[in-house]
Amino acid sequence: MQELLSTTVIISLLAFAAVAAAVFVIAQIVETKIRVHQRVGAPSKNGEAAVLGASIDALIANYFDEKYFGLDGSVRARLRSQLISAGYFRPDAISYYIFARFAVVAIAPAAAYICADSFLIGYHWLLKFCLVAIVMFVSVLGPDAYLSRRERKLRQRYRVAFPDMLDLLVVCVDAGLSLEAALERISNEIARQNRELGMNLRLMGAERRAGRSTIDALDGFAKRIGLDEARTFAGLLRQSIELGTDVAEALRVFSDEMRDRRLLRAEERANQLPVKMVAPLGLCIFPVILMVAMVPVAIRLLSVLK
Repeated sequence: MQELLSTTVIISLLAFAAVAAAVFVIAQIVETKIRVHQRVGAPSKNGEAAVLGASIDALIANYFDEKYFGLDGSVRARLRSQLISAGYFRPDAISYYIFARFAVVAIAPAAAYICADSFLIGYHWLLKFCLVAIVMFVSVLGPDAYLSRRERKLRQRYRVAFPDMLDLLVVCVDAGLSLEAALERISNEIARQNRELGMNLRLMGAERRAGRSTIDALDGFAKRIGLDEARTFAGLLRQSIELGTDVAEALRVFSDEMRDRRLLRAEERANQLPVKMVAPLGLCIFPVILMVAMVPVAIRLLSVLK
C-alpha cells in the first residue's frame, strides 16, 4: 500500500512539474512578445490579448506544422478539405488539428493511468491496462469522430439555410444584378444567419477573384458543403449559363422546389414523433400510471384478505 501511494505521489509530482515547466516556457515567450510589441508601438485596447493569441498561434504553427509530420500534398489537401467541411476556415487549422491530436493522445492515457492507479487500488493490473488501452483507443479515434459529427451537424444547418440563400439570390437577380454580383452581395447577409455558409460563399468569391470560373467555383462550393441540393444548384446554373437560358427563372423554380422540400422534411419529422414516443411512453410513463392505479387496489385487497 505504501509503495502504491508513493508511486502515485511521484507520478502526480512529475505531471505537475511537466505542466508547470510548459506553462513557464509559454509565459516567457508571451512576455517577450509583449515587451517587443510595447517597444515597437503603443498597444491597442485589446493589445495584450491580441499579442497572447498571436504568440500561441505562432508557437503552434512553428512546432506543429504539417510539413514536419510527413504530410504530402494530397493528404494535406484532403485534411484541409475535411476541416473546411467541419467549419474550420483558419489558415493554420491543420496545425491546430495536429496539436489537438497530440495533446489528446498524450494527456488522456496519462490521466487514465493516474486515475486507475489512484482509485483502482487492489485490482488486477490487467484491468488497469485495459482501461488505459481503451482510453488511448478513444483518444486516437476521437478527433476524427468529432470532425465527422460536426460535419453532419453543419450539413443539417446548411440544409435549413439553403432555401433562404436561394430566395435572396432570386431577389438580387430580379433586381438587375448579375449572378456573380448577387453571390457576392448575399454572402454577408447569409453570414449573419449561418456563419459557416457565409464563409463558404466568401471562399467561392475569393476563388472567382483568383481566376476560377463561376461554374468551377460553384462546384467547389457544392463539394465543400456536401449537400445534394448544392450539387443540383451548381448543375442548374451550369446548364443555364452554357445554354443561355434565363437564370432568374431557373433560380425561382429551384427556390420554390427547395422551400417545398424543406416543408416536406419538417412534416416527415413531425410524423416520426408518434413512433419515437412509443419507447419512452412504454418504458417510463405507462409503468408509473399502472403503479399509481394498481397500488391502492392491491393495498385494499391485502387488507381484505388479512
